[in-house]
Amino acid sequence: MAVITEGEPSSAPPVPPRPILLRPDLWQRVLPRVLGLALVLVGLPFSDGLVWSATTCVLVVLMSGAWALWCVAGLRAGSPVPEAWAVPILGVTMISGNLLITLEPKAMLATAIIGMAMVSSGAVLPTLVSSAVLAAGVLALAIGGIVAGFPGQAWAEVAAWIAALLACQLAGATRRSIGTQHAQAEELLLQTRRAQEEKQRAAALAERTRIAREIHDVLAQSLGALAVQLDVTDSLLTADLPRTGEAVERVRNARRIAVDGLTETRRAIAVLRTDTPPLPEALTALVHDHRTASGAPATFTPVGTPRTLEPEVGLAFLRVAQESLANAAKHADGRELTVTLEYEEDQVRLTVLSGPVGSGGGEAGPRPRVVGMDGGYGLAGMRERLLLICGDLTAGPTPEGWRVQAEVPA
Repeated sequence: MAVITEGEPSSAPPVPPRPILLRPDLWQRVLPRVLGLALVLVGLPFSDGLVWSATTCVLVVLMSGAWALWCVAGLRAGSPVPEAWAVPILGVTMISGNLLITLEPKAMLATAIIGMAMVSSGAVLPTLVSSAVLAAGVLALAIGGIVAGFPGQAWAEVAAWIAALLACQLAGATRRSIGTQHAQAEELLLQTRRAQEEKQRAAALAERTRIAREIHDVLAQSLGALAVQLDVTDSLLTADLPRTGEAVERVRNARRIAVDGLTETRRAIAVLRTDTPPLPEALTALVHDHRTASGAPATFTPVGTPRTLEPEVGLAFLRVAQESLANAAKHADGRELTVTLEYEEDQVRLTVLSGPVGSGGGEAGPRPRVVGMDGGYGLAGMRERLLLICGDLTAGPTPEGWRVQAEVPA
């Protein structure tokens, strides 16, 4: 089976159908019928003692003609014979054939066609209809036996032949049941393949959506902020009285935004290339990097029994922690920072708390900017990400300092 990638349907060219005369399943149906017809038409004229009366000729013509039509009907490759055709064809074959072998016992070669007709009846007709065809054949045997004046011993042979016809019907019904099961198995296999293709297509679309979200969160906001800074710089330099000092500051800000955006882009690419580590491990590494880079005290504390989270949940918490740590490094002026991950029974909560300014204990630092002007993701983007997984984000000053808290049902 071809693998579907990038959500696109398979473009494999369709396999051309085989010519009718080269289909093996067709010859498996038709060839035995033709051989049986040839056996009867060639063998009956050479049967010892066969009397070719008018009745015998009529019955041979009826049986052979009906069976020839059934041979032609077998050429309908890929489509079943309609019941309105099968019932009269097989019925005439059964009735005329059974009358022939009872009225003219030397025509026993006709049993080849009669037996195959009963197998076909059980294979292509519903059970009740096939039983009706069998009953018609049995009735023909009884009428022929009465007309021929069979003795008691001959009726035992008729009963044995009826048992053989019943066995032929059961063989045909068994073949039909096996064919139905085979068709159902093929349909189930086809549905399974379609489901796998849809699953692959959905996975490809989900991955594309994930990559698009990463690009939006990282590149779009950083490049947007960079464009704003450059526009302001251009305005400052092209004014009637150029404000060179402010323009230099804007250029520095633009460079910082570009560096931050490049760093976040590399981090996002690393996440896309490799599996995201367990959330506690990833948060521990983030806090360690923050403590090393800023020189401010920072700790990470997991609370409760850690458990595996959905990839979307873990990535959302990781992005919230990254944004919060980036804002703390720029606005918290070296204050102590604590990161807490709490595993509760019905939810998981991430809290990032930066301590109060100086010794005042009650004031929090300035509110982090939300729209990504500092080259980060922005709390608004994090809130949108959490909404996609039915989570919630709150951020604001508290007596202990500035707190960012994310909660997701889990």
